[in-house]
Amino acid sequence: MLSVVLFDLDGTLTDPAVGITASYRHALTEVGVAVADDEDLTWAIGPPVRDNFEAYGLAADLVEPAINAFRERHTAVGLFEAVVLPGIEQLLDDLRARHVRIGLATAKPRPQAVITLEHFGLASRFDVVAGSRADVHSMPKAEIVAEALAQLGDPDPAEVVMVGDRHHDVEAAHANGVMAIGVRWGFGPDGELEAAGADRVVATIDELRDLLDTLTVPA
Repeated sequence: MLSVVLFDLDGTLTDPAVGITASYRHALTEVGVAVADDEDLTWAIGPPVRDNFEAYGLAADLVEPAINAFRERHTAVGLFEAVVLPGIEQLLDDLRARHVRIGLATAKPRPQAVITLEHFGLASRFDVVAGSRADVHSMPKAEIVAEALAQLGDPDPAEVVMVGDRHHDVEAAHANGVMAIGVRWGFGPDGELEAAGADRVVATIDELRDLLDTLTVPA
């Protein structure tokens, strides 16, 4: 029976598109790279920041300054430009009412994740918050999930699910032996979650609630 649900943050619990894309544009401009206002940067929501700048093709000597510029703007402004997705608060409350423990596992630096949860009034619903360490620009998502599970006392993997919108979430869940539920309302391209091997994929928050309800019913 399900006893723990881990959630990704960006694209899963919140729509952070405005803040994240604006922070990437700011960072690229800061290192001398012109970005058109209509260039779609939503592909960068979810993966580690370093990976995104490298995928964008930044010269190696510009990656570190770009990361710093992104983090500075995003911490000061971008975090607060997100919105909590409708239905998420009720979903979290329903899980807590069923005595399911809830954890956050995000590629964001943990301090940013804590600020986000506190700002949007979600912090009290989470038992643990795991994210990248402040002294590391990016950590493998599998390590972050492992840290969340360790904070929860290493529960039986058979009683844990990870919910996220990108392949990193699916792969990290499986690396830790837990079920991966992919959500289509995030920012992954079509087919990404299935290709990554998600155990289940849901299209709406109502579908996710129904699925989690079935998993919390004793066999």
